[in-house]
Amino acid sequence: MLRTVKIAISLPGEDFAKIERMRKKMGLQRSAIIDKAIRWWLKSVEMKKKITQYEEGYRDNPESAEDIKAMEKASAEAFEEEGWK
Repeated sequence: MLRTVKIAISLPGEDFAKIERMRKKMGLQRSAIIDKAIRWWLKSVEMKKKITQYEEGYRDNPESAEDIKAMEKASAEAFEEEGWK
């Protein structure tokens, strides 16, 4: 089971007020909305990291002209199978 930890944070009053309005509309407790925000932020950091890795890999190993032709052919065949022309 995951252990929870209490923390204390300081926010500008205006930000706190916005968060309070949002959490009340959503029917969430303060901890839940802060947890959601942190999880979203962590997920976005991880996604940016993965995108950077993908871009670096693609720069190091771009597809060849033959690869592109094969993908175009496969795409055209898939569309034809679905009735697209």
